[in-house]
Amino acid sequence: MFWISGLLGLLLGLSPFVFGYAGHAIALWTSIVLGALVILIAIIGQSSTAMDKRWEYWVIGLSGLAAFIAPFVFGYSNVVTLLWSGLILGALLAVLDGYKAFQTPPTMEHPH
Repeated sequence: MFWISGLLGLLLGLSPFVFGYAGHAIALWTSIVLGALVILIAIIGQSSTAMDKRWEYWVIGLSGLAAFIAPFVFGYSNVVTLLWSGLILGALLAVLDGYKAFQTPPTMEHPH
């Protein structure tokens, strides 16, 4: 699951350059910072040996939520490509990782 989140984080970070809104400073830095955060946490989650990885899913899910609401908070919702890239990528991150954050963590069973 973390590789999907990492890929979505990469898309989020590259979206200003792919969709041509690198000239919009607030949208550019919002996408880069949130994308980098998602990638970093996805790498930590993928490489971690801990059984309970809910905190990683929470951080990525909340980053997705931030990407979803950023166009409205920072006032660039009137630019269609900015709006839709944030809505789509943010929703995917929030739903996928939010779902995983609410799942019961696996438990270690001791053999009898």
